[in-house]
Amino acid sequence: MLMLKLLLLDFKKSKFGSLLIIFLIALSTALSITVSLQERALREGSAQAADRFDLVIGAPGSEVQLVLSTVFLQPSLLNLLDTAVFKEIEANPLVDWAAPLAFGDYYQGMPIVGTNTALVLDGGERQLTAGRTFEKDYEAVVGAKSGLALGDSFSPMHGQLGESNHHAHDDVEYHVVGILPEEGSVWDKALLVPITSVWDIHQHHDHDHDHDRHAHEHDGPPGYVDEHDHDHDHDHSHAIEELGMSAVVIKPQSFAGAYQLRSQYKTEATQAVFPAEVLVRVYGVLGDSKEVLLWVSIVTQVLVATALLMIIVLYLQNRQKQVAAWRIFGAPRAKIFLLVWFALIVMIAIAMLLGTVIGYIAAQLISQHLSQQSGFVLPVRLGEEEYLFIVFNFIFAILLALLPSLLLYRRSPINVLRNTQE
Repeated sequence: MLMLKLLLLDFKKSKFGSLLIIFLIALSTALSITVSLQERALREGSAQAADRFDLVIGAPGSEVQLVLSTVFLQPSLLNLLDTAVFKEIEANPLVDWAAPLAFGDYYQGMPIVGTNTALVLDGGERQLTAGRTFEKDYEAVVGAKSGLALGDSFSPMHGQLGESNHHAHDDVEYHVVGILPEEGSVWDKALLVPITSVWDIHQHHDHDHDHDRHAHEHDGPPGYVDEHDHDHDHDHSHAIEELGMSAVVIKPQSFAGAYQLRSQYKTEATQAVFPAEVLVRVYGVLGDSKEVLLWVSIVTQVLVATALLMIIVLYLQNRQKQVAAWRIFGAPRAKIFLLVWFALIVMIAIAMLLGTVIGYIAAQLISQHLSQQSGFVLPVRLGEEEYLFIVFNFIFAILLALLPSLLLYRRSPINVLRNTQE
């Protein structure tokens, strides 16, 4: 109890020095914690977003771009996949279910995705929170965060505002018939519609403007192909056979079947990718970035530790007269040593706790900002890596605090008082 009272008195007398020590340690700790938490949040968040997509088939091109477009709905120009490939995939006995994806249209910045009911219901594994899935053209099932409700209508826009080739389809309306459950990904703002509706809209738009379009010469975002003029009375099964798509999402029957399917569709005409596998390669790049940031953090900590040691020495020098007085009045040397060391340990503990809290809050704020940009949740949580870092640094700091405490322990109180008087 007496030691605590002495500590409080000491803190009051040396507020500036104590606060400076706490600030430097807290800053160093917060920087390291933020880097570690943010890197893991990005890795785990993107992995969770890709969980629903076991295998993706697309036309030859960039694997990373294919994953970014299908999993994270990032707008990009993809080469088009022939619909005959989709028919072949659907009939493959290794496939549980398959869903086409057609991109390019938007409503208030939210992507409209042409697909089928298999993707909407995850092959029957999920239920809608309201309404039903689409059963005919120009019906839509919308994400939980789209802001649309059952019965609402919306008109699509080809491309996004600001793009040179964007144009509105004001003569077309989709009607909301279902609401998807929230899943914490960019798909919470996606608007899912029958792919036949997407094709119907664009072949009519192309016909009205007398455009001659081809699969790989389309000026707008990919996913919509009009290789020939089609009569509006043609049925949709015929249209599907002649129109293209951006990608196909596949749910394999088995783990082994997934690898067989990837092998079958890794050809000159198609590419087959496991999104999780592609993300691992991206994580490799992130890992290199994390290593650089961690080295920056380590260098910062070394500089802070050096400055901290100097400040602690100056801090204790200012207390030499007080410590010498305690010694002259009979205070045991060991108790004074423990008091000084304990005072430093308390400041270090407060600083590291404060730094951890600041680092966690900073990581949360960064994650919230990135989540709004990327559309998927970035989970921030303290893990084993952070706990080990805190424990290791705390042990290192209290050992470092021994040095100035020992210097004070070894000094003669008479010499200290004589020097201070001079």
